[in-house]
Formats: sequence, C-alpha cells, structure tokens
Amino acid sequence: MVLLCLVSTALLTSGKLVEIAERQPLGDSRDRWVSVAEAVDRAANFLSLNRPYDLIADWRGLGQDVGERLDTVGEVVEALEADGHDQIPPALAQSTDPVGREEPEPTQVAMEFAVVSPDQPLRVHVAGDSQADEVGHTLEGVSGGVFDVTVNSRNSTSLARPDYFNWPAELLKVSIRDDPDVVVLFLGASEWQNMETRDGSLVEPGTPEWLEEWSWRLSVALEILAADHRLIVWVGLPPMRLAWSVAGVPAINAAAAAVVADFPQAVMLDIWDLFGGEPYAEKVATPAGGSPVRVRMDDGVHLNRTGSSWVSGGVVEAVAAVWEGRCGRIDEDGGICWRARGDAGQDRGEGTPVPETCAELPGGDLVCWSNDRAAPLFQPPGEYASVSASWNQVCALRAADSTATCWGDDLDGRADIPGGAFESIVAGAWHACGIRPSGQVQCWGTQVANMAVAPAGTYTEVTIGERHSCAIKANGRVDCWGDNELDRSAVPDIEFTMVSAGRWHSCGIVPDLSAVCWGDDTHGQADPPGGQFTSLSAGEIHSCGLRVDGTVECWGANLYGETEAPEGEFASVATGERHSCGLLTNGEVRCWGNNDHGRADPPAGVFLSLDTGGNISCGLRPDQSVECWGRELAGEVSR
Repeated sequence: MVLLCLVSTALLTSGKLVEIAERQPLGDSRDRWVSVAEAVDRAANFLSLNRPYDLIADWRGLGQDVGERLDTVGEVVEALEADGHDQIPPALAQSTDPVGREEPEPTQVAMEFAVVSPDQPLRVHVAGDSQADEVGHTLEGVSGGVFDVTVNSRNSTSLARPDYFNWPAELLKVSIRDDPDVVVLFLGASEWQNMETRDGSLVEPGTPEWLEEWSWRLSVALEILAADHRLIVWVGLPPMRLAWSVAGVPAINAAAAAVVADFPQAVMLDIWDLFGGEPYAEKVATPAGGSPVRVRMDDGVHLNRTGSSWVSGGVVEAVAAVWEGRCGRIDEDGGICWRARGDAGQDRGEGTPVPETCAELPGGDLVCWSNDRAAPLFQPPGEYASVSASWNQVCALRAADSTATCWGDDLDGRADIPGGAFESIVAGAWHACGIRPSGQVQCWGTQVANMAVAPAGTYTEVTIGERHSCAIKANGRVDCWGDNELDRSAVPDIEFTMVSAGRWHSCGIVPDLSAVCWGDDTHGQADPPGGQFTSLSAGEIHSCGLRVDGTVECWGANLYGETEAPEGEFASVATGERHSCGLLTNGEVRCWGNNDHGRADPPAGVFLSLDTGGNISCGLRPDQSVECWGRELAGEVSR
C-alpha cells in the first residue's frame, strides 16, 4: 500500500519531479535523475494523471514562458542577431506573461522633467531568484507609492543554469513587452555551481573560466535591458550562511561590479557592508547606526522583511540619485521633480565635490542633498509652535492648530502622522510619538520591538531613544517600552520630574534635582555627576545636563569633544550623535563635538527653542519658522 501511494504521488506530480531533477548540479548524477523523472512524466502524460499539477502551474503563471524554453544564453544571442532588438524574435515570442500584467503601450520618458506621482508612478520590474520576492514586495511602500512594482521571482534560478531557467530570454520579453522604467535584478544565491561554457566544457565555480562565462552572461542580460529611458539596478549579494559564500559572494560581486561599470544605464547596489560584511551575522546594525537587529530568515540566506526593506531603501536611493524625471511630493502643494546634477556635484569649500541630487520645487527653487542618502520629504511651509529633531527625521507642531507634521526620510511609516491636535511631539530614529490633549501617548512608525506601541494611561511628557520610548506621568512615575536590550527600558521605580531617552540609555531628574540614569554605561553615559540639574538630555553615547546656575555639564564618551561644553549661561541643552548644542539665555545657539555635515555649526540669530537629534539640529525662530542644520535631509538649505 505504501509503495502504491508513493508511485501515485510521483505520477500526480511528475512535472515537479522533472523540475527538481533539472535543478540539480550539472553532471552524471543530474543526467540520471532527469532521465528517471522524464520517464515518470511521460507515463503520467500518457495516463493524464499529471493534469491537475499542470493546471495549477499554468494558473500560477509558472509554465510555458520564454525563460523555460531555451537551454543556453547563446540561443538568445543568436535570436537577437538574426531578428534585431526591436521585437521579440519568433523563436522566443510564443509565451504567456508569467506576472499576469497587461501589456502597456510603449511610452517615452522625458529626459528633462516628467511628473511622476502615485497617480503616475514609475514602472519598476523586480526580477531574480527568491531573494527578489520580499524586496519586490517592500519596494512600493518604501518608495512612497511612486513606484508601480511588478515582481518576477523564480526560486532557485541563476545565470549559471539557463537550462533550468533562461534569464536573458525572460528579460528580453520584459524589456520589449513591459518596457519598464526601472529594472531591479537580484540574483546570485544559486550561482555557485558548475556551469557549461559556450564551447561545451564544464567549469567549476570560482575558476577564471567560470567567472569569465558568468560575466559574459550578465553582460548579455544588461545589453538586452539597456535603453536610454531605463535604469537597471543590479543588487549585489549580501553575506550568507553558506560555506561557499565566504569566497564566492565577494568573487561574484566583484565580477558584477566590473560588468555593470561598462553600462551607463546601470548601477550596482552593493549591500555587502550594509549586512555586516564578513563574518556572517544574523543581526547587524541599522543603516542609521543603531543597535543590531535581526535581518535574516532562519535559513541564513534569505533576508526578512526588515532586511528587504533596507535593500528597497537602497534601490530608491539609487533611482533618486541618477533618474532624470522622477518626482516626489511636497505636502499638499504639488509635485517636485528630481534630476541628477550633470557635473560632479557641489564643492562646499572642503576641496572635494559632493555628488548631489537636486529637486525643483513648484515655485522654481532648487534644493539639493547628497547622494548617499534617500530622497527626502520636504519641510512644508508654515508657522510652528515646537520642533523635535532625530536621526534623519524632524517633527513639528503647527502653530495654527497644534497638528503634527514630519519631514526627512519616510521609511517605516514615520511620516504617516495621525490627524488631530497634540500637546507635544517628539521625533525618533524609527518612529515618532506625541501626547494628545487627553494625556494619552500616540506613536507611529516601525513596529519593530513594539517601540511605536505606547502603553495606556495619561502622561505629561514623552521622549524617544533609538529603539525605545519613555513617558512620565503626573505622579512622577516613568514607563518605558520597546527594545530592552542593555536594560534601556528598565526604568527605576522611583519618582522623576523629567526624563530623556538616549540611544541605548536613559536619564531622568528626581525631586531633589539629582540625575539618575539606566541602560548602557559602556562609556560612562549612564553615570551622571553629583549636584543639581534643572534639565538634561541623553544622547548617543554621552549625556548633558543643565545645572541650576545655568551652566552645562556633560559626561560619557568624548570622542569629538562632545562633553566639552563651552562656558556661558544656558536656557536648555540637547544632545545628538556625538555632538551637543545649547540655547544661551540671550537666544543664541552654541554647539560642540562632531561637526560632520555642519551639525555643530549653528546659524546666527535668535531662537526660542532648540532640539538636537542624531545628525541634525533644529531651532524655532521668533517668527515661528523652523531652521535646521547638519546633515541635509529635508531640503533645509536651498542652492
């Protein structure tokens, strides 16, 4: 009976058996498996027992398309040479559309400014092995809706095995029939296997012959896709928990970089260092420099949704940096158009031009930002009652109605702000929070570690670290939530008069005006000096407090002079990423510490209030306008 069940199962799923056999490494063993599987398939065809499987495969779009009918890349090249590049050669044309997308009319993308918005998005085709699947499904959200994404992922496929699935043939169909504006290619997890060269010889992975053949196949794929109106983004491989990847991934990435460099319409997104480089790690620091988070699935190969969203963010950056004609949005006032500078970038007096992308606002003003960060949301015009700065995000309360607005990077839903009035608002690295007039705390942004899930109750003040938040009640008790690594959320059960959350630690002032800190104390940032303080601020790896006499004292890491507060009488103090700023009683601002991107170089003039985040600081002017300095993230500096 058991044998009968096994035979029946084999006949019913004979197509899958052939697919599995064809996937095996090239060699005699594979040939034997394919022969057996094909014999079973022929028997199933004769008895029509495999019809259910074939119907399901056709319904899912897995069968009978171009990439599954040609065994070599050479066949694609021959067809191209014979029939030209303006139409699909007859040998390739009889195929179904595996992604089920309607065939659009060919469009011309303007090389100047073409308005692209959620109503008229860029058409982006994500193709590759199973790694491409999750990236494709996070890309549309990360782009803010200006990408219309089609996902074309094929499990266990590679350039190494066109006999199993021929990617150059598939991409030819995509290029001509779908004519996407952007093509994202994410392949490689299955590449490291024997490969048959153009002369029929079998070469082992990593040999010069193997790398030469693989590079040629990639160049054919890029040549097929290359067009003046199209951008190709090749995503390099991250470290993987596979024995071959230690040597194989760097070799493949280096070969890909050399090929991509020959195509002006293509860029390579190198994610090796983004995911920790060597050695392999399950958790890596966030792009903003945060504490390590899990970015892998359990198999040690595939990226989870968090890791995939990082790759999607890199794709958006790549498109924003070079695409001439992509538009984003600026609040309710209309579209902004993106274009890359034609020269090497702006020389800011430091001797080295900085590559930049520029946007033309509806009024004609041009704003620019460096190409090493994502395209921003812009600061909307208006008057404000307060402002809060953090890593790549600024939030503020409008003076007219106390509603909140945020600008900067719009990753993880940080700019998806709930409506209604707030008493106060604070920006964080991955989320933001505000206190409602009722005293309830409401947060938004990433749901990782529940950092944006505020507890019930009423509070008078809320503060945000990198992955945790704290809020103080009217009775002086403090609640913290989110990541509790290094006990950053393990608040002492005592009464406080104020609280400030830093990157991995928090500090508060108790009724006798002494300071108490908890969490990471690696650099002494959670070991405050004695004496009395009226307020304090916990930063990345240092803290500062305002003494009762108006002087500022700082403690913790002093890598850039961030704890060396200047003399003077201050009204408030704020700490950021290895720099600090204080508001003098005369309204002027003084900053000290790390001055990368001018974060410690405040503008002249008078401010009413001040806040310093990870790499940016902002102040509220007497006319209720907001002015920011530091790393340009939201078009604060017009060119």
